[in-house]
Amino acid sequence: MKTVVIIGGGFSGISVANKLALKTKRKDVKIVLIEPKDMHVYEPQLLFWIFKDYTLSKFSKPIEKILSPKVNWLQTSATKINDKNQSIDLSNGETIQYDYLIIATGAKMVEEKVNATSENNVHHFYHPKAAEKLQKVLKEFKEGTIVFTPTTVPYKCPPAAVEFVLLLDTYLRKKKIRDKVKIKYLYPLMRPYPTPNVAVKVQELLDKRGIEFVEFFNFEDVDKENSKVISLEGDEIEYDMLVIIPPHEGHDLIKDSNLGDREGFVITDKETLKVKEKEKIYAIGDCTNLPVSKSGAVAHFSSNTLVKNMLSELKGKESNYSYNGKTICFIVTSFRRSLLLDFNYKKPPRSYGLHNSFIFGLFKKLFKIAYFQALIKGYM
Repeated sequence: MKTVVIIGGGFSGISVANKLALKTKRKDVKIVLIEPKDMHVYEPQLLFWIFKDYTLSKFSKPIEKILSPKVNWLQTSATKINDKNQSIDLSNGETIQYDYLIIATGAKMVEEKVNATSENNVHHFYHPKAAEKLQKVLKEFKEGTIVFTPTTVPYKCPPAAVEFVLLLDTYLRKKKIRDKVKIKYLYPLMRPYPTPNVAVKVQELLDKRGIEFVEFFNFEDVDKENSKVISLEGDEIEYDMLVIIPPHEGHDLIKDSNLGDREGFVITDKETLKVKEKEKIYAIGDCTNLPVSKSGAVAHFSSNTLVKNMLSELKGKESNYSYNGKTICFIVTSFRRSLLLDFNYKKPPRSYGLHNSFIFGLFKKLFKIAYFQALIKGYM
């Protein structure tokens, strides 16, 4: 019997564990998932939750409800990966051996690096507690300037920056206070989205909604006493509320195990999903340094390649399957409409998706149902 250990119980880790469980027999392969948390949150919904009044339970589920019974779940944390002797140290003091390892630790938010606290009137929506605080503050906001900026790149879900300011505009219009609130969108590039053809459409939407775009703004610091956000270039912009995308890094586990780049993201082959220069280790999801979006869609499409390669190795065959960078994602433009982006490593988003469509908006809403019923359970 071979042992496959998966570190991380986010979408990447659970979906890969479930796919392997569906395609292997217990007598042949032992699948182990290491994850300390007991609840799984559908993270794309956090952005909508800011503007809606419902409970977290609407978009979260106990891990035991979505994890295959064929997977051995260790509810603890990994503290060190020892790739030379193929072992993992755990926070409970134990050590386990693996034949194959899949790293799916995701990205870590490091708010403390940028004075990002609600006490300083600096907010974000990248984990439930932060999103809930922002939700409460927005309910009480009446007038002034709301500034939004990423603090670093890369970050999870590239469309989230544009989505926030567009949904904020819609939200304020519904409250009939849009004329009392100025929205500023700061971005490190000369255009409001990394991909040129998408950026043109985004700029049209920003102009139409009266959202001010500030180009080449590279976040440096927050002057909390004077309520100003400061760029590397020395520009200072005043705010009444500042919303950021906090800095993203790889987890300490990756850094401590010497498996990451300077930011702690796992050095991963973009096609095979194997960790470079390491034997019998794969990586998937936001923890990798793949040259593509950090998103659930990338994790989903790349998981098919990873699982095929893993199954080949378990059978003693060569693992030659390749991931081409395929991803599909939505840019939500209102509570009912979206753009649809479909691209890969070599091809930019196609023009058919750049229509601000009600149909794409409906697809986005239905995606949450598919997420829990099929995607994370490994059926797709």
